[in-house]
Amino acid sequence: MRWLTFFLLLYFATALQAAHLGQWSEFGYFHLEYIFMLAVFYALFAEKDAALLACFWCGLMYDLTGQSIVGLEAILAGMIALGIVSIRMHIFRSSVLGQMVITFLAVLLFLAGRVLLGHLALYFAGRPVPIINGLAYAGVILSSSLYTAAVAPWIFRALFLLGDMLGFDMQHRRGMAR
Repeated sequence: MRWLTFFLLLYFATALQAAHLGQWSEFGYFHLEYIFMLAVFYALFAEKDAALLACFWCGLMYDLTGQSIVGLEAILAGMIALGIVSIRMHIFRSSVLGQMVITFLAVLLFLAGRVLLGHLALYFAGRPVPIINGLAYAGVILSSSLYTAAVAPWIFRALFLLGDMLGFDMQHRRGMAR
């Protein structure tokens, strides 16, 4: 894996995320999770150790650009990457449907875990969040997960156009067009 390419892609994904490119609503509904989409891509297609480290870096970038507890997103992204890496040989990861399902579940778990752990931290700090806020977050989480999952296979195909610049072994991909 080529780390320089990864960090450039991570920088680009962070810029797109900060610019809210592709967001359909001002209230947070239907926004693309570019950084975590990059994390899912690397978890699906990079070597195991490189994939886990890349996903941790993606989570750390969330931590550095967000307003949450430092380390929360990095640990969540690493745990979700560990799950994806452990099941990726049992799925047809080159399939559009497989990529959509994995991306949907990963983004859903990531966003739900981030909100849940953030609310728990506020609760233990003595500032509980009203239940109605949790219900509003559920709509944002579900809509963003669906939207990101629908766009992810096309972003993955665009990333594969980079070819050798990614540093992946492309010869052993089953079902990939050559």
